[in-house]
Amino acid sequence: MTKGSLEFDSSQESRRNHLEPLYDSHEVALQYKLSEKSLHRWARSGMIPAVKFGRLWRFRKSAIDQWMKAKTQSQNPI
Repeated sequence: MTKGSLEFDSSQESRRNHLEPLYDSHEVALQYKLSEKSLHRWARSGMIPAVKFGRLWRFRKSAIDQWMKAKTQSQNPI
């Protein structure tokens, strides 16, 4: 490796290509018809899976989908 050049391990590159995108609270609120304030409150309390970067909350779609599925199943017992 020469000075100043960048080399990536193929396993690192593979993981980078498979990272799930993160959505902001506005996108999640629109998609699921929820209030952004509620999302923030739930994220702070740990009720909903989220990651905070500085002052911004981010959400993985798969985690939100699982959370919504669990919430709807618990409200509709068979």
